[in-house]
Amino acid sequence: MTSRRPSPADRFSRTLLRWIAVWSLVLSGIACGSPLPAGEKDAPAAAKRTPANVMSHAGAAWLEREGREEEEKPEVVLAAMGLRPGMTVAEIGTGTGYFARRIAKAVGPSGKVYAVDIQPEMLDLLKEYAGKEGITNVVPVLGTETDPKLPRRKIDRILLVDVYHEFQRPEPMLARMRESLVPDGTVTLVEYRAEGDTASHIKADHRMSVDQVLAEWQPAGFLLVDRIETLPSQHLFVFGARQEARGGR
Repeated sequence: MTSRRPSPADRFSRTLLRWIAVWSLVLSGIACGSPLPAGEKDAPAAAKRTPANVMSHAGAAWLEREGREEEEKPEVVLAAMGLRPGMTVAEIGTGTGYFARRIAKAVGPSGKVYAVDIQPEMLDLLKEYAGKEGITNVVPVLGTETDPKLPRRKIDRILLVDVYHEFQRPEPMLARMRESLVPDGTVTLVEYRAEGDTASHIKADHRMSVDQVLAEWQPAGFLLVDRIETLPSQHLFVFGARQEARGGR
């Protein structure tokens, strides 16, 4: 039996069907959320976040509460920062200086700690506590909602503990922090977990999820260097600044 040679119309129809099949697969993959190629992923999407109210200096006693060392493991935080004698470090939102005083001892008398807060009453308490402990290498700094008042490109390490969620103007603050870092400087961020129930004793607006943090820090020019989840109730992030994102003032 002799087979019939396909006509031009037949060839066109077959080609059209093949293209329809290919595009059906492509569109189906998009609809199912196929992963983007490496390097093309954006920062995680996160629900719009409203900053929490700033904790008043009237509640400062909570920062020095009995049991905080067991609850927050400051030794884990300081180890993650990679502190060395002689370093210049800043703690933003220092409050009474619970962490700043510990950092001051870690960097030694040749090091310096800028302890930043927007409430002068908190800085007065910091000076009182530091004086009782004989600490002389902590420099109190009265910052603003948009500027921590840190020297440009002089800071080796920055620490923020349970305070970033209260920033009313996070974008300019992130920019100023990035500009203050030395080229290999890092920022350690600690926030109570929004996920799960390990931090259920903390008000919801005073907690943050991993996605919320990355959605704000990555577009601001920071790279996630490390993330530690061994603290009882808090996320611990270590960020570096992208060199190309550094700006001038």
